[in-house]
Amino acid sequence: MIGILRWAVELGRLDIYTEVSMLSQYQCSPREGHMEAIYYIFSYLKHNPNCRMVFSPLEHKAPEHKCHEANWEKFYPGATEQIPPNMPEPLGQCVNITVYVDADHAGNLFNRRSHTGIVMFVNDAPIFWLSKRQNTVEAASFGSEFNALRLAVEMVEELRYKLRMFGIPLVGPALMLCDNQSVVNNSTRPESTLKKRHNSICYHRVREAAAAGYIIVAWIHGLKNIADVFTKTTNTSDNRKYCLRKILLFHKFDYICQIDESKK
Repeated sequence: MIGILRWAVELGRLDIYTEVSMLSQYQCSPREGHMEAIYYIFSYLKHNPNCRMVFSPLEHKAPEHKCHEANWEKFYPGATEQIPPNMPEPLGQCVNITVYVDADHAGNLFNRRSHTGIVMFVNDAPIFWLSKRQNTVEAASFGSEFNALRLAVEMVEELRYKLRMFGIPLVGPALMLCDNQSVVNNSTRPESTLKKRHNSICYHRVREAAAAGYIIVAWIHGLKNIADVFTKTTNTSDNRKYCLRKILLFHKFDYICQIDESKK
């Protein structure tokens, strides 16, 4: 049953991704409560069958965010992006990359590991999504957010390399949106220092990517972070509907919005 649900996620039902990801951790020794949770997911899919993923070639309109320009040459001299030497000539419409990153600090009540959530857009089309438990226990949200950001940087590198090999022209660096102000400050300000040495690999990995010029890390309000829906299962408010409607088209949600607009 977990395999069926994971296949549904691969086909685009991202609204159950976090729950399925967490239930996958108990496949070796499941309990009755886990089976009941799976039944609830199947019941949810049965009552919400009309769901489609939205793919748009238009430019992705990111919510209001804050960026910080900096000169990295003194701190990371010679940092450059890896360009494929044999890539074809880029043709066609230019595309941009937008990434939403989030982490649920100590979200696992059993071992207090954090949960990473990432969703990546090419123009206004979601092409990659991730909801996964982290491999280490972090004492603060700073470490869990930096782990998630480091993983997102590696995904951006792979995607940019692949798009160039396809002959698709890219517009500027990838915009990476995070809702942790401390992480954004440490990723964008060269003069910032790291006091937690066990996070140094993720710390310098992200900063070097910013110095190479192929990513821009910016702060975004937590209520506007789409990746939030890939880290928490208790988020059932209007914020969850907002995040899901940026990726999926629910006929039920649209009907509710039409009723609200008519009342206004």
